[in-house]
Amino acid sequence: MSQNKEFGPYLNVKNAIFPAYAAGGEELLFLSDITGTNQVWSVAAKPAGSWPDQLTFYDERVTGIFPDPAGTSFIISRDKGGDEQDQFYLLEGDAREGVNITTLLETPEHKNNFGSWRPDGQAFSFSSNRRHTAYLDIYIQEIGQEPQLVYQADATLNPEGFSPDGRYLVVRRSNTNLDSDFFLLDLQNLDKTPRHLTPHEGAGPAHFEESAFSADGQTLYCITDQGRDFAAPAKIDLATGKLTYLVERDWDSSVLSVSPDGSKLLYDVNENGAFKLIIRDLATDEETEVPGLPAGNVLGLGLFTSKPAWSPDSRRIAFSFNSPVHPSDIWEYALDAETAYQVTISPRGGLNPQEFVMPELVKFPTFDGLQIPALLYLPQDTANQGKTPFIVLVHGGPESQTVFGWNPVIQYYLSQGYGVLAPNVRGSSGYGKKYLALDDISLRGDSVADLKAAVEYLRASGVADPDRIAVYGQSYGGFMVLAAITTYPELWAAGVDFYGIANMLTFLENTSPYRLKLRTPEYGDPVVDRDFLIEISPIHRIDRITAPLMVIHGERDPRVPIGESDQMVESLKARQHPVEYHVFDDEGHGVTKLKNKLAVYPAVARFLDKYLKEI
Repeated sequence: MSQNKEFGPYLNVKNAIFPAYAAGGEELLFLSDITGTNQVWSVAAKPAGSWPDQLTFYDERVTGIFPDPAGTSFIISRDKGGDEQDQFYLLEGDAREGVNITTLLETPEHKNNFGSWRPDGQAFSFSSNRRHTAYLDIYIQEIGQEPQLVYQADATLNPEGFSPDGRYLVVRRSNTNLDSDFFLLDLQNLDKTPRHLTPHEGAGPAHFEESAFSADGQTLYCITDQGRDFAAPAKIDLATGKLTYLVERDWDSSVLSVSPDGSKLLYDVNENGAFKLIIRDLATDEETEVPGLPAGNVLGLGLFTSKPAWSPDSRRIAFSFNSPVHPSDIWEYALDAETAYQVTISPRGGLNPQEFVMPELVKFPTFDGLQIPALLYLPQDTANQGKTPFIVLVHGGPESQTVFGWNPVIQYYLSQGYGVLAPNVRGSSGYGKKYLALDDISLRGDSVADLKAAVEYLRASGVADPDRIAVYGQSYGGFMVLAAITTYPELWAAGVDFYGIANMLTFLENTSPYRLKLRTPEYGDPVVDRDFLIEISPIHRIDRITAPLMVIHGERDPRVPIGESDQMVESLKARQHPVEYHVFDDEGHGVTKLKNKLAVYPAVARFLDKYLKEI
């Protein structure tokens, strides 16, 4: 494999996500970044071969496509500069007859989260912080009219689904990132207190999401981990309130939907970062796994989950699929034929897919005996084994997971002779609630110690040059980079921090108000835990840093304010420590625009080459 390839082709590998059926199931809308940002495209709903049509042409990204029950009109959401302040637009028509797009809701100063269409297709629900920046309330908007506030509380509320008759709306209240509740709102009697469907006070945290009514409106299906370590599909009898699990696996599930005819349930199973799709017959309880998929991800890429979609006749499912060796494309599964096939063929940047590398799932012990799962990528050229420069890649979240998914950055570095280890340190999702809680507040440093164990594993296995190991991460992973190079400075030859947290106290004081309540159970309270937050903040241990550092941040970041990176870079420059800083004024929490990717990722590669190869 040649090691003189440029980064550009890898960044020009395109992806298709977020499928939605149109034209009575004959077409599929989806999001693709072919033009540099995600836009809406349309393709015939059949095995790959059709040329797609582009339907939107914005400078900014489209973040979601939400079809009405008939699949004839679509709400599309988009933000500006990555600020995550979604606005809503109505797309009518299809690629055959042309489309018309009109504005539904445009209040760029507010955060709006789409909920669901009402079954009659004449209205939709959403949440918004227009009343108060710290809280999300519930609204319903009739098409062509102004939104109506239907439920408010000083809390984080999001609408789920309507009942089949449109009378009731399920509302999810997020108490923390890991604890939530369902309430049933009677839209014909808004003065009535919403019914609490999921009381679990005193029983520990429980997460409820992905609700879907049965066809008769008497049962509510959902994903929950109440009373369990792992989240699984369950049902709530709305007459009695009784919750019953449909299956109990020791793996997490995170998405669920009921077919339009009410006969089947679709959900996922996450086995060590490789996803399966399961179809359950609600009459017989018989289950079928969607066949023919290698280890991979069926839930999209990045921050936004790409959920599978049912065809209007309930006979097909569309989903996005990607794997470490397969960029994301739209696939379909035909239930009658029991066949899965690829619908889109996204551009591959002129690269040879045979040169992409599939990782090995490994585990290594950490300081307290806990086994840490990780994905180990080795370059195809193993001539320099034992002298290979390595990148330890840390995911964000922290309640997230490195999965068997497409990552062009990893594949580029592999082509250049680097190895990559992507650990799911304690606190990662996908391994149950107990594992998830192992890094909360005072345990934060234990997850950083897991990165030390990752380096020890690389050294002991003989695959890495012990003097050429870098740590690299985005968001919370950026915090882990800064924590690693300040806690264990002797281990790292370089660090790359994408929009990470430098100062836990200022982060909590300046993050978007609606996020603060959800983050304090994980990180700590800025008042109660002030001394501890100061203690664990990398900015206060900056004198320990010996590794050169590169920092990248978007000015419009609503999650980790850019001040986090500013203070770290300013302090390092004052000490004349080697640091590079790249700021993008048109990005938020991530580098999403192609022109910015083409600017920053080659710069990161040059930085790593300088400190890991030119020594």
